[in-house]
Amino acid sequence: MGDQAKEIEAAATPILQDFKAPVFTDNKLVLYFHPYNFYSQKVLLVLYEKNIDFTPYVVDLCNGEQYSSWFLNLNPKGDVPVLQDGAFIIPNSTHIINYVESKFRGANHPVLKPEQSSSQYDQVMVYENAVGRVPVGALSLGSFVHDDLKLVPKAPFIGPVRQSCLKNNDKVLDLLRRSVDELESNKSALKQKLDIQIRRKDLVSCRDDFQRVLDAVRHVLLYVEQELSKKAPRNEWLTGDEVTLADISFGLLLHRLYQLGFENYYWSFGKLPQVEGYFLRFKQRQSYHKLQPSNFEILKEMWAKTPGNYKLGAGAGFLGMAMFAAFAHK
Repeated sequence: MGDQAKEIEAAATPILQDFKAPVFTDNKLVLYFHPYNFYSQKVLLVLYEKNIDFTPYVVDLCNGEQYSSWFLNLNPKGDVPVLQDGAFIIPNSTHIINYVESKFRGANHPVLKPEQSSSQYDQVMVYENAVGRVPVGALSLGSFVHDDLKLVPKAPFIGPVRQSCLKNNDKVLDLLRRSVDELESNKSALKQKLDIQIRRKDLVSCRDDFQRVLDAVRHVLLYVEQELSKKAPRNEWLTGDEVTLADISFGLLLHRLYQLGFENYYWSFGKLPQVEGYFLRFKQRQSYHKLQPSNFEILKEMWAKTPGNYKLGAGAGFLGMAMFAAFAHK
């Protein structure tokens, strides 16, 4: 291989950077997350709905900060989100939500998960389990692959960013492979994660397999449509007049589908009027508006930390890499 070919290969190879652990001087909760990651968004909505003050820290997924030693000490799986409350470290969105639900109660912190002894708890868990079975990461990535779906995506999932996400597929997988090879510990958890990502890549590449993902989503939406239609008098939310964890999960799923451009495929033009009306109400929530941060400012800071030979494809490529890295986590 000539010197020029080696330079091209090196420029296309993700670099494992040496990230330093952040230092926080206050006693707030710290949420380590990424703004495009579905489960990070779920925790953010919970924190906003419960009026919990916290310090946000965006993990630089596209440059491999999740595989740095300081972050793997928090979560050996290298996944976001992670919540830190003093000496307590809580990985996994489900565990985080259970933790804040238990700790933050009272008039200022609405209950989102009813007591297990209540009938409403069972209803909430039915919706939670239904949405939890949807492979959101595969749904997101597959929507970029199959143009026959004729989707109408919204920013930031449009045009060059979508193409950049596809081009960065192998780069993200290579970053994980190198982490498995080079890190001395946590190999088992990361190897399992790599296997999952490879299977996901195969899933979204096959149109028939991806159709099964789309059908699973439709099944969830049809179930909710039927349940909302049966309620008389009609509740504003899934299990009553107050928002619960079920609404956060389902509303966030609709948000992701809308951004990917699936509304015409699933619910618009009278296909699922109850679901469509529900999403309009969900978008009016203050927490929903807080979920739309100044992502350009976040990415500007991440861009400044990115090595020159990693900025291939300019802005769209970097944004695509950030989005793909976020999708690859769940």
